[in-house]
Amino acid sequence: MPQFRSTYNILTKYDEDEVHNDNWFDSDKMELPPKGNWDYGREMQIEDVDIWEIINEQTGGIGVYAAWVPYAEFYMLTTGNNYNNDTRWVRGTPYYHKNIETFYGPGAQKKLFRRCKELGIDLAVYKTYVPEDEMWLHTEKVEPKTIIFPK
Repeated sequence: MPQFRSTYNILTKYDEDEVHNDNWFDSDKMELPPKGNWDYGREMQIEDVDIWEIINEQTGGIGVYAAWVPYAEFYMLTTGNNYNNDTRWVRGTPYYHKNIETFYGPGAQKKLFRRCKELGIDLAVYKTYVPEDEMWLHTEKVEPKTIIFPK
């Protein structure tokens, strides 16, 4: 069953519970937090995300997360604890203890998998259905090349 964490839980109080509703266990089907889609009008930032789906979490501050609320092709990779980096604010709460990398938009998933492989983080791969109108997020953009032949 998927697990979810808030941005606050990941970055500030990482030892607290995930996003959970006890009523989800009252159903014989999987219940998920409601999600709304991101409009891609601008590049998403960590501060824009309220709830993340946990893809992978390990000790030492390592984690891989996908944006859930709002739902978008946006991933956050925390690559360990770092108590020396600058303070950043999320919803009025400071955090400063994670090394963070983000991946957004078309090809983000591929870039995330490549980076995780470099770091030795194993991720499971599943086939998923992608609606036709969202395929642009999962295909690499190929820039046209101009070839000029000498005379």
